[in-house]
Amino acid sequence: MKLLNIIIIVACLEKLLQHSLTALFFVIEVPGIGTPDIGSTFIIDNYTMAFLNVVVFLLFAIGLSGFTREKQWGSYLIIAMAIADIVLEFVFHYLFFITVSVIVSAILTIALLEYLRKDPRSNPAKPCTDE
Repeated sequence: MKLLNIIIIVACLEKLLQHSLTALFFVIEVPGIGTPDIGSTFIIDNYTMAFLNVVVFLLFAIGLSGFTREKQWGSYLIIAMAIADIVLEFVFHYLFFITVSVIVSAILTIALLEYLRKDPRSNPAKPCTDE
């Protein structure tokens, strides 16, 4: 397995862990952790936020499943979700609210774009070369 694939898989696993724990913390009070902060832009109840995090979790999981089976749609789904994750962080908080979540999503997007650039299925007219 190539290093780029490992980076993509590990970053996806981090997104899965993040969104599953966030969903859990919205519905279960854990001493010392508390409820996740969604900023003050929107007033949304905790159960709705938990549900939205489960949806994001499922979409990342479906994308990772497709990616590990070498389906190009899996890569595109993960990119879309990573970009949506960044945008939603900024929407719920404010522009330039840089967190680990945003950094991992950015790394994931860049890694997948590089992966797709090297994937011969992305451009059938241009053969893939390992550099």
